[in-house]
Amino acid sequence: MTRSVTPRRAMLLAAATLSAFVIGTVVWFPASLALRALPAPYVCAAASGSLWRGRCDDLRVGDATLGAVSWTLDALPLLDARLSGQVAWSRSGSRLAGLVDASAGKVVVRDLRGAADVSTLRALPVWPPSLLANWSPGEGRLRIDLKTAELRPQGLVRIVGSVDVDGLVSVGRERWVLGDYRLTWREGAAPTGTLTDRGGPLELVAEIRAATLADATGGPPGGAWRLEGTVRARDAAWRPRLLVFGPADGAGRHALSIEWR
Repeated sequence: MTRSVTPRRAMLLAAATLSAFVIGTVVWFPASLALRALPAPYVCAAASGSLWRGRCDDLRVGDATLGAVSWTLDALPLLDARLSGQVAWSRSGSRLAGLVDASAGKVVVRDLRGAADVSTLRALPVWPPSLLANWSPGEGRLRIDLKTAELRPQGLVRIVGSVDVDGLVSVGRERWVLGDYRLTWREGAAPTGTLTDRGGPLELVAEIRAATLADATGGPPGGAWRLEGTVRARDAAWRPRLLVFGPADGAGRHALSIEWR
């Protein structure tokens, strides 16, 4: 006995089939195709997985590599025109992972944790030239624990958490052992951090904060940074080296004032 299909039932079956096709296409949409939409100069040289759960083994900025990036995205934020999910980055033994929420006007990172080599981070093609000019090649290991960081078009406008630096060494004409340090970022009207030593050849106390320059055009500060504080040599070998910052005061401390953008 042949069972007839009513127009209404046929419409429902067609809608269900179309919905299943659309959902399946979105859920299993290949990451390799999705990453072709990256804006220049970003290119993924080796992608796997899907749009929702994928990995790029070689994310590049032009000819320079950023490393490997993997992600797991949530679907509901798309209804609010946002990308949100777990993202991890790795390169040469360094790894960071956190929750990322990105919209047209800002990117917010939460619970960013991991460890990275100083040399690996310095080699990333993301730093302004003026910062690299004051950031000499070196060695050391960073332990990162950031509660939140917010990036807007005008720069980094909020950051809370801590970064520990272990075994910092400056490698230039001479090899200078700098010791261990901690940078603590706290809530404020603008990003502000306290940089202190954790023992070693130098006694350091400094503040790092976002600075507004004369050519800034509105919005929260974040495009320029200033470090101000004092440094004193615990190790006598460092005393002549610190004269680059000017003469010491009566307690042997040299004033620090460095700005970059």
